[in-house]
Amino acid sequence: MPSARVAVLGDEALHAAVLALGFEPCDTSPEALVVDLRDAAAVRRAAAMTGVPRVFVGGDVERPLVAALGLDASFVAGIEPARLGPALVRILPTRTRAATRMMVVTGARGGVGRTLLATNVARRIAKQRRVWLLDATGSGAAAWWLGADPRSWPSLEALADEMSVEQLALAADEPVAGVRCVGGVGLAPTRALLLAVVRVALASDDLVLVDAPIAFDALTASLAQLAQRTLFLAYDEPMSAAALPSESDDVWLIGSQCARSRVGERNVFRALPRDEPAVAAAIAGRAAVRGALGRAYDDLSELLLIDTS
Repeated sequence: MPSARVAVLGDEALHAAVLALGFEPCDTSPEALVVDLRDAAAVRRAAAMTGVPRVFVGGDVERPLVAALGLDASFVAGIEPARLGPALVRILPTRTRAATRMMVVTGARGGVGRTLLATNVARRIAKQRRVWLLDATGSGAAAWWLGADPRSWPSLEALADEMSVEQLALAADEPVAGVRCVGGVGLAPTRALLLAVVRVALASDDLVLVDAPIAFDALTASLAQLAQRTLFLAYDEPMSAAALPSESDDVWLIGSQCARSRVGERNVFRALPRDEPAVAAAIAGRAAVRGALGRAYDDLSELLLIDTS
């Protein structure tokens, strides 16, 4: 799916169009360029970036020059995402990446909305594909949001070395169709137990979604090594910006309560709006979040479903 690094050589409107397509705008090591031929500075920058495939955008004035240079196949009239997207996909190098089977939700610090995102994404994905939702925090928060009552992690320790999919299913609870919640309130799991549960869950055909502790917890580091996709939540504030992970194709940076498409100087994959009324309504009914935040979760869940195919 679109997650390639694309250097955008043009104005903010062009930058927004590339973001809307799900690509990652960047200034270094791009896999492709988008160059606005109406912007002289952008053209000069593109000339210095040799060896990178590129798409040119412009209008009727630029079209004859593009035809004369034989670049018609790389030219897009205007910056509408519906036209720009197919042109970018055509020039990007072919990637071979295994479909995502395991996702980890973590963040720069506590209170950033990890469990809210994990439970809402799980609810939405489960409409098309079954999900194991593992609460690795020991807080029982994921179970609360789902109205679930799974067994506690300490009660599963004796099964760590011999657990089967059937035993894991009995330890889970599924009040929301398609979402099997593992990990009740109490102590967090030991590393050995959690990795055993992950191994068993992956042996089924279901997706594994882990509500993990903050990113710098040793348990989360172990999980991230196994996952094909990490969702890293951060506020747009100095503390979170200083704690961002290194850029990676496997990590989607999610702006929490974010009014812009950046956290510090980093572009986000998706920005989640602040929507207190929608969250309050969801808390009152232990239900899926609706409103503007719910629509953002809908969008993210659709992208994750594509990522798993």
